[in-house]
Amino acid sequence: MDDAHALQDRGGQDVVEGICETTLAIAHHMGRLFFNDGESILPSKFFILLAVSRSGPSMISQIAEQVGLSSGANTIAVNKLVKDGLLERVKDKNDKRVCWIQITPGGQAVLDEMIEKRNRVFKGILEDFSEEHLAIFLSSLESIRDKFSLEPNEPHATVATSIQEQE
Repeated sequence: MDDAHALQDRGGQDVVEGICETTLAIAHHMGRLFFNDGESILPSKFFILLAVSRSGPSMISQIAEQVGLSSGANTIAVNKLVKDGLLERVKDKNDKRVCWIQITPGGQAVLDEMIEKRNRVFKGILEDFSEEHLAIFLSSLESIRDKFSLEPNEPHATVATSIQEQE
């Protein structure tokens, strides 16, 4: 079966529409699970903590670029995380005009707890999948992720770039 036919029909349902609806439902469930059960960290703040934890000390503009927030929204979220003691501002030793944002031990503990919670949930969901099924699933997710992360000037322009151009 060629790719065009594969996308057209799956029991009368458009496969792309099915994938979109399914990923939306998964995101909804994940959001409810992680951000509506007493957690004080909203998704945007979680992604900021994750970005700073993975990248190390960062400038506000770098964080905004990594998480996809506007500069203003990012600054508000970072200020709240600083106020909550999860991030801290550190002046650059060589240039006092530069301020680095870094995660605090408390922020790292909160982030680690949320990541562990996410991992437990996914392990429970995926525990009855075969190794072959898991390998295919992971490969598919990585392919989708990679299409979003390609640079616009690379071959096979990204889906994200195409979507942004249509808006």
